Parts: sequence; C-alpha cells; structure tokens
Amino acid sequence: MKENVYHPPKHRGIYLDPRTKVLFMFVLATLIFFVQENLLLNSVLVFIPILLLLSDHRYHPAFIYGSLFAVAIFAKVCAGKAEFPYLIAMILGLIVELIFRFFPVFMFGYYIIKSTKPNEFISAMNLLHVPEAFIIPVSVVFRFVPTLSEESKSIGNAMKMRDIRFGTPKFFKNPAMILEYRVIPLMMSIAKIGEELSAAAISRGLGGLKKRSSLVELRFGIYDLGIAVLTIILVTWTILGRI
Repeated sequence: MKENVYHPPKHRGIYLDPRTKVLFMFVLATLIFFVQENLLLNSVLVFIPILLLLSDHRYHPAFIYGSLFAVAIFAKVCAGKAEFPYLIAMILGLIVELIFRFFPVFMFGYYIIKSTKPNEFISAMNLLHVPEAFIIPVSVVFRFVPTLSEESKSIGNAMKMRDIRFGTPKFFKNPAMILEYRVIPLMMSIAKIGEELSAAAISRGLGGLKKRSSLVELRFGIYDLGIAVLTIILVTWTILGRI
C-alpha cells in the first residue's frame, strides 16, 4: 500500500525565489534614485517590472503601467522642446517623476504579492532569519490585498444592480450616495477581513514558540542567477554613470 505524501506543485515558466524578489526590490528602489540624468538606464529600471508582470501573465496592469511609462518618456523627451505655463509644467513634472521614481517599486511590489504564495514568503523569510514580528504582518497582507479586491468588486456589482453609478439619475439626485455606498461597506469589509485573517494566522500556528516546519522547498534556479547577473550589470552601470 502506497503512502499518500504531499508534494508541492511545480512552478511553470519564469519562477523567481521569493528571496530574490525581495532583495532585488531593495536594489531597484535604491538604484532608481541615482539615475536621474541617465534616461536610458532609468528606462531599463522602469521596464523591468513590466517584463516581470508579463511573465506572470498580468497583462492588464502591465499594459496600464506600460502606457503610463510611454507617456512619461514622451513628456520627458519633449520637456525641453515645448513651453508650458508654470503650473502645468510643475504638475507634468511631478507626474513624470512619480512614474519614474515610485511606480517601478509599487509595480514590483504588486508583482511580488501576486506571484508569491504566503507559505513561500514565510519560508523564504525564515531562511533569511527575519524576525516574526515582520513576517506575520506581511504574510497577512498577502491574503488581505486579494481578498479586499474581491470585496471591492462585489460592492461594485451590488451598486450596479441598484443603478448607483456615475451618470445615472440617482447619481445626479444625490452624488454623495456613491461615496456612501462604496466607502462604508468597504470599511466594514476591511475590519472583518482583518479579524478573519488574524484568526486564520493564529490557527495555523504563526507566532508560536516552536519553530514551524514547511513543505515548501525553495531553491535558487537559473532565473535567480539571471537576476543576480542583471543586478551586477545595473549596479556597475550606475556607478560608471556617476563617475
């Protein structure tokens, strides 16, 4: 009689170790503030999260982010050729800098949340000897964000069924209704989701005194090696660009 043994599912396509993702995000966030004058290197750093989102089949956010990135490059290239009023130029400059400086880190964080399972993240952080005071809240966030997104979609569908949306007679009669019917249920859902996820974390033994075992086997692969080589190239490029 064969014994039933659980085997974690094998990953297909491009798979990065969670440790590689977290460490590279810190590298990306650090480098992106030292390449202000190098538009080519800056564009490469911004383009990396787009490629990773496409590799994880997240086409919709990759398309939105890529479109914003293309508009930001166009605005930056044409900044010296066209003259705008001071206020408009200041607003455009702020938006462009947000896309170049902050959006790559936000999108890379989005990629980490969507492509990493909580058990993989917990196992990776334990291997890095990260304190549980950091691991537990962040692992709860991995469940919190997708659940909150589903709740928001359900609230939106309920509002559509009641014809509470922009442009309807109900909207023109009471515009504050949209905010009321959206925000209040969402706030109640946030409190409920937080309590349920906290209870689930406790029931699974997170925060216990004994060391937890894990069925997830994390190993560095060929794609992690590629990220390591890419990191060396980007760091060298940044250093040479500032000499």
